Amino acid sequence: MALEPVLSSVIEDITATYSDAQVTVPDEFPAVRVQADELLSSVFRNILTNAIQHNDSAMPSVVVDVTDDSDVVHVSVADNGPGIPDEQKQAVFERGEKRPDSDGTGVGLYLVRTLVDAYGGDVWVEDNEPTGTVVGVTLLTATDGS
Repeated sequence: MALEPVLSSVIEDITATYSDAQVTVPDEFPAVRVQADELLSSVFRNILTNAIQHNDSAMPSVVVDVTDDSDVVHVSVADNGPGIPDEQKQAVFERGEKRPDSDGTGVGLYLVRTLVDAYGGDVWVEDNEPTGTVVGVTLLTATDGS
């Protein structure tokens, strides 16, 4: 599946929905195909929505970056929100896990983890400097015919 149209479409939807947020993207995404299916859009939609909804900044800011490393593609979504404590960084991907102030169902990042695992990729959370969170997704590039 081509990565660029999926990311572009999700980012377009997110910026239309959250007009008070600033979403920064590269000038162009690598023209790369990844091992994924049509649910890939829900992976990025969940990550971007969380980055904005759980942001306590006056101007929520999200930076999307994509790096093509030939065998894999790394997508990072960095925000300027409150961050996630170290002891919760793995737990956020568990089913039903959500912040006390969240109106969500607690299945968004669980779905992200489940899908990315099914694609043979990886997803993780780390600190953004000076504040916020980075959610990283690694996807395998698709070989011919996949």
